[in-house]
Amino acid sequence: MLKRFTQYLQVPELLEPYWTPLFDQWHECILMIDQAFSIYKSNQSWQQFVGAATHDPADHLDGNLTRHLYPEDVFLLKQLLLKGQPIERLRVRLMNAHYQLFWFELSATVLPIGTSAQYWCLQCSDQTQNIQQQYLQAAQQRSLTDLLYRLPIMLYRSRHDRDWTMEYVSPGCEAITGYTSQALLNTPLYGQIIHPEDEEQVWSKVQHAIQRKTLFYLNYRIIHANQQIAQVQEIGQGLYSDSDMVLGVEGVIFSSMYSDKTALASI
Repeated sequence: MLKRFTQYLQVPELLEPYWTPLFDQWHECILMIDQAFSIYKSNQSWQQFVGAATHDPADHLDGNLTRHLYPEDVFLLKQLLLKGQPIERLRVRLMNAHYQLFWFELSATVLPIGTSAQYWCLQCSDQTQNIQQQYLQAAQQRSLTDLLYRLPIMLYRSRHDRDWTMEYVSPGCEAITGYTSQALLNTPLYGQIIHPEDEEQVWSKVQHAIQRKTLFYLNYRIIHANQQIAQVQEIGQGLYSDSDMVLGVEGVIFSSMYSDKTALASI
């Protein structure tokens, strides 16, 4: 035990040139550790995070980072440290004294103190709120995507041409048209399935709305992939550049009840 305590006293002296009292003013947690994750120095932000009652180094003689690292992250960090290379922006999970879990972004720099053992300076920035927000946004996006899969509607963005060449279509396109998004994207297909008798009124109504920068409301027929005639409704608007150039059209198409069960051959 005496040998161990003596070694502990020697190491901080070697680390001292790399430590500054300014670290105690940082919001980030600063730690100096060895390759076994023993903590030799830490700033006030770290001590507040783990709930340390005192700053006396002797009280941290047995302090080890593995006590606070999420188990799955211990092996990952050890493997990276063993490479002896700096680490930038590694995402790890840390627990405080109350076993509350937080996300941190960790950077590590090796300290060249001239010993056979390796020592590291870690900088850990709390990213919990940012990551929680990212997870929330991802969950909301998944919910929206799931909703778009379930609803029989087709969100779209198309070029401003008579073929209504689609640059984006939502998964509901198949329920509306019978065609997959792959079949509709970057092809003239959607313009070709608009009923021939409705093509001109669709084009003219959209142009009228685009010129006035208003929404357009359409009710027309398409030829479904199963060759039946389907009635659809559409709400959309033009897309414009800063110089008022028309970049395209976007909107939503949804199906009405089939107004005609006759096949294309009977048109």
